[in-house]
Amino acid sequence: MGLRQELEPRDRASAARAGAAFALAGAAVLGVATAASPAFTGGSTLGLVTTLAMAAVLVVLGVVALRAPDRLPRLFWAGVPTVVVVVTLVLDLVTRDASAGGQVFLCWPVLYAAYELRPRLAYAVLLEVVLADALVVLLLLPLERALSDLAAVAATLTVVCLLLVRARDREERLNAELRRQAAVDPLTGLATRRVLDEAARCALDAGASAQETALVLVDVDEFKAVNDAWGHPGGDAVLVHVAAVLRGCCREGATVARLGGDELAVLLPGCGLAVASEVAERFVRAVRAAPAPLPEGGHAPVTVSVGVAVRPRDATDLRGLYAAADAALYEAKRAGRDRVRLAGGPASPAAAPPEPAPVG
Repeated sequence: MGLRQELEPRDRASAARAGAAFALAGAAVLGVATAASPAFTGGSTLGLVTTLAMAAVLVVLGVVALRAPDRLPRLFWAGVPTVVVVVTLVLDLVTRDASAGGQVFLCWPVLYAAYELRPRLAYAVLLEVVLADALVVLLLLPLERALSDLAAVAATLTVVCLLLVRARDREERLNAELRRQAAVDPLTGLATRRVLDEAARCALDAGASAQETALVLVDVDEFKAVNDAWGHPGGDAVLVHVAAVLRGCCREGATVARLGGDELAVLLPGCGLAVASEVAERFVRAVRAAPAPLPEGGHAPVTVSVGVAVRPRDATDLRGLYAAADAALYEAKRAGRDRVRLAGGPASPAAAPPEPAPVG
């Protein structure tokens, strides 16, 4: 992973919320403590001014994190815990506070970094915190007690940091797997309906209204008869075979998806009617020419019906494009199956009926 990726938080929105929460909570604690007890600032004007200045820094940090997380530079996110460490260090030294209450603020940068930043940055922040705590206790406490406090704080924060980093890594792996499962049909390996819809919306929204985009809907002919003849394993094998043929017929940049059951679809961004029709006809011929292998041996003859719709010729939005392609698919089935129909005509030439293919 490069330096730019290392500096990028795991999730900017989450990092912004967490960073703002820690910064604003810290500023609030400083303000309340200062108002409630003058001794909190060390009883000096310098302590009071420093405390209020550090509280203001934290407020600014929190507000900036919330206002525009997507526009902030990557270094900002690595700097959030460092600023909190510096604020805590300065306050502890100015107020000469090496108590547990003074050191506890050093836990916050570690918690933030371990959960929101990449592992290497999290470990760097942990080192910053340990060094800052060492400086505080060694300057303000007797050596024996300073070493004891430092060892306890360092050990505790190291364990917390390691556990949070590992938990966050595991969470990201699980989320990535869930996203993969939601994006890929487990049987055919094609994209899911959700992925197709997202790709279609992007294609329809990205370019000018005149930019052509084709939607091709595919239905396996007499699929119930396939299941009745060869069982569900045979039906699954037919779907896997048809999906592989469809993927092989599509050009680069197409989104090939399974909508559900025996319905497949192809989105062809930047593709006009002529190209979409040619792709659909090539697919129909390829399926007809290649019977599907069955799990128990032999082959099943398969044909498909296809409907094609193009934006803006047939519709300008996603719902309209689906409706137009579905109507064309229905026309293909009504005309005898094993053929392509174009939304709004003209119809593609009717396919010649296939020769019966023997099983086995």
